[in-house]
Amino acid sequence: MNPALSNFLNLSRWVAALLVVIGHVRHLLLVDYKDVVDKTILIKGFYFITGFGHEAVVMFFIISGYLVGALTFERWKSSGPNMLSFFTARISRIYTVLVPALLIGAALDWIGTNWVNSSELYTDSARYNTSSLSTKIDDALNMSTFFGNLFNLQGILTGPFGSNGPLWSLSYEWWYYCIFALAGAAITGTGTKKIAYAIAALSLTAVLPKEIVLLGSLWILGFFAHAWIKFEKWIPHPLVGMSLFIGALVLSRLSHNVDNLENHESLTASLSRDIFVGVAYLLAVVSASKLSRTPRHVKLHAALADFSYSTYLCHFPMMVFLVALLHQLSGLNFQQQPHLPGLVYFAGLTTTLYLYCYLNYLSFERHTNSIRANLASLFKRDGDAQEPRLKGTAHAHLGKTAANKR
Repeated sequence: MNPALSNFLNLSRWVAALLVVIGHVRHLLLVDYKDVVDKTILIKGFYFITGFGHEAVVMFFIISGYLVGALTFERWKSSGPNMLSFFTARISRIYTVLVPALLIGAALDWIGTNWVNSSELYTDSARYNTSSLSTKIDDALNMSTFFGNLFNLQGILTGPFGSNGPLWSLSYEWWYYCIFALAGAAITGTGTKKIAYAIAALSLTAVLPKEIVLLGSLWILGFFAHAWIKFEKWIPHPLVGMSLFIGALVLSRLSHNVDNLENHESLTASLSRDIFVGVAYLLAVVSASKLSRTPRHVKLHAALADFSYSTYLCHFPMMVFLVALLHQLSGLNFQQQPHLPGLVYFAGLTTTLYLYCYLNYLSFERHTNSIRANLASLFKRDGDAQEPRLKGTAHAHLGKTAANKR
């Protein structure tokens, strides 16, 4: 892969993960913008920047479509589909982090519900009217929801497990993997199996919830980006591509007016905005392939991107636990005004969460390749499970921050 493009994707991944985290922290710790007393220019800018969590989700879907979908399909066209190797790679990537995240999240939520709940965050979070924590945590802390999330059925048969609302998008991505594998095998395979794969892909698409299927259009944009770069014609200048993307982000945020912040938009309106942002990000990705300068800070961007998946999957339960614990031990309030103490609290909690997520990466995600190799040897297959040399996962996805609903 073009080094400049690889670097841009790594940069996109860690920045998107950061946008998710700071969006969640701001929603829980600070008052909504409409309740801010002193709306200075700096405060307006702070609230604007910390409101891009949902747009970050769009970016991650497209990155995943490019890295997991388009590049795999390119290999399958030349060597034929290898379903076993594909799912060995996907299972090792997803579950190396998901299983410990569910177990640790369960422990944090159970302790919080039983011993650190003077704030009632765990049993009556609705009283705080924060859209990043809109469900009763104790109601979602049960075995059926645990196994529903373990098998990526959140949003289909269950809700997210415990406090970990960002798990919604992991389910979406998992089913995109499944649909892609079936459809890709139908297109690149041979013999009568092609028909069976095609029927299975169509059947799966038919039974999944409409929102999952429609948002899959964002994942497919990753294919368009790859095809466009491979075509090597009419590629926009990087300055044009990046400018259009930044402009689309600004328009997306500005379009979230009072009406659709406080009342849910229609799926059509929300999807239209997401596709608008997605196409603009596609242009940015394509234009990045034409960058002529040697990429700067390559190692830094790669290192930060390495644990973007752990950051996405692990930060929320710890965030809720720490906020509840500090409230109980010291009376430290949340949903504060964005004055100096509130901003210091914001910065301190964000930093602590990143350290915690990095420890999770060192403990679990860093070992993904060895776990994948063990799975491959278990099935006595190898080869196609290898992924492009971008460590980490395309998914930091970015939890469904509802930043666009605030």
